[in-house]
Amino acid sequence: MSSLSSLKAKKNFLSIIISIYVTLIGMGLPIIVGDQYFDILLTKYYFYWICTAVMVVLAIIYIAVKGRDIFIESIKKKMMIQDYAALIFLLIAFISTLSSEYLYESFWGNEGRFTGLFLLSLYVLSYFFVSRFWIYKPYYIDGMLTAGILVCLFGITDYFQMDILGFKENVIQKQLSIFTSTIGNINTYTAYVGIITAIATVLFTKVQKGKRMILYYLCMIISFFAIIMGVSDNAYLSLAALFGLLPLYLFSNRRGVKRYLVVLATFFSTVKVIAWINNYFRDQVIGIDSVFNIIAGSRVLLYLVFGLWSMIVIWYIMEYIKPPGLEEYGNVFRYIWLVFILLVILTFIYVTYDCNILGNSKRYGTVGSYLLFNDDWGTHRGYIWRNALEQFSDFSLFKKLIGYGPETFGILLMHKTYNNPYNQTFDSAHNEYLQFLLTVGIVGLISYLTFILSCIKESFSSKNKNPYIIAMTFGVICYSVQAFVNLNLPIVTPVFWVLLGMITSACREK
Repeated sequence: MSSLSSLKAKKNFLSIIISIYVTLIGMGLPIIVGDQYFDILLTKYYFYWICTAVMVVLAIIYIAVKGRDIFIESIKKKMMIQDYAALIFLLIAFISTLSSEYLYESFWGNEGRFTGLFLLSLYVLSYFFVSRFWIYKPYYIDGMLTAGILVCLFGITDYFQMDILGFKENVIQKQLSIFTSTIGNINTYTAYVGIITAIATVLFTKVQKGKRMILYYLCMIISFFAIIMGVSDNAYLSLAALFGLLPLYLFSNRRGVKRYLVVLATFFSTVKVIAWINNYFRDQVIGIDSVFNIIAGSRVLLYLVFGLWSMIVIWYIMEYIKPPGLEEYGNVFRYIWLVFILLVILTFIYVTYDCNILGNSKRYGTVGSYLLFNDDWGTHRGYIWRNALEQFSDFSLFKKLIGYGPETFGILLMHKTYNNPYNQTFDSAHNEYLQFLLTVGIVGLISYLTFILSCIKESFSSKNKNPYIIAMTFGVICYSVQAFVNLNLPIVTPVFWVLLGMITSACREK
């Protein structure tokens, strides 16, 4: 018994090291800043790699001196698919770096946004240490949510041009609206807020205790305001993933359906309130010129808000008068929603075909401009994606498999996009998956996708679907969806990798 007690004490001490690390990345990284926005990427990059390096060194020293039995036990733990996928991803990144014509740049990522082999190695190391030695406690998720709401509140005040942090004093006028809160670029900001929105929303829909439910509801409202006021269309990809997939989790019982209706009613109410704010305080706010206008400008929005809240109130009154007997619905409504999703996807495919192949984009008004994929699409993302795919087609078979080296995208496209019509330098694909396709190849991209999807599958396959685990998983999903049009940066991506480690750790325990 003494040996078991000793092993448990050693594991607890190691878990403390990892828990401090999780707290620093989950709560500290989003908030920490340096010289306003001028070195925000560098500040968070150094904060992350130093925290991770210290955590790894301390853990290894402790294991080597006092915890060899812990290491042996961790090795014996069952390897999951995501574990193998993460190792393969790192191996491919290593081979890609060694075979790159730009070895130094590929290792450090200094010609891009620092996502070279060094940073990718830290991501994978952090995943394994967190997934094997962190002990699941829900208050860590609450802590991350608290830090996230603070970031959201700063973002909301920036939308009202209050600049309470004083970060925009030395920013040139035309760039004032593209930096916000303690995150920086609005695309990165909404990627982070998308994670926070997902966590708050899922916890509100599943937590039954009154006080905690109200607290998570308030967090959800704040995050809705923040993600819309982030003024980035990337946000709507996160929201579409959240609202589109959440019913597959919630629609097994009556409470889940009711809470989902409350979520929808709250979101559309938020949209309406922001529309009023933009109208009556137009001189005090930044304003929004994006997908938001399509939603807010719809004539049916007010009727939709009124109809949803009326339905909710009537439902609660009827249940108060005569409590229903059946609580569980089984999978019936889940299957109905899945059919609905398939119909939406088919409609999207047809409309996209009609806009791009048949040339009928004008038929769909403002929506058609978002579905017409040309060089101008997505603030010139169409241009860079086309050139990136053309560049990839010229690779040798070996390079297609393992890529040209992490974070060498800008080097690869520098000559091809020289003197481009937009007079811009493209050092990133603004698409995480396309970026990995060119830099770590087909094998690297497949292993990365397998890693993420396996973590998500493991979470939903767990017999005990803990709402905190599912909340983190939806955060991962929202980040992964918006990554189709966003950058992999050591500002938000470290939080993403830590979440993946926390999910895997919690699933192992359960």
